[in-house]
Amino acid sequence: MSGLTSIRIAALLAIGYGLWVLVGGPVQFGAGGESVTMRLSIASPLTWLVGLLAVVIGCSLWARFAWAWWLGLAAALFQGWRLLAPVFAGGRFPRMPGTTTLLVLALLLVFIVLLFMPKARASCSR
Repeated sequence: MSGLTSIRIAALLAIGYGLWVLVGGPVQFGAGGESVTMRLSIASPLTWLVGLLAVVIGCSLWARFAWAWWLGLAAALFQGWRLLAPVFAGGRFPRMPGTTTLLVLALLLVFIVLLFMPKARASCSR
């Protein structure tokens, strides 16, 4: 897979994730009272920030801006930390995250792998 192709797929993932957040996709991450929860509401500024930032990153990756590569990497790592930190906090054996949490983590991991594909960083040269 060429660098341009992996960047384009990563851009589509980011845009899809942003639109999913904006239309109310991840209403609750996890399942149960003590699991990882992150409630998002369309009225919440956090929803707008995450959703619009993901769409901007995706569109900018599609246009191959270098700053979008760095911002996408930072945003994916930060979002992964936000999802995983509560799982390991508390000093006891971590509970298995819910299906939605695992899906988002897998999406973030695929996004990061696509960013690190050979020549992907070099294709973002604007």
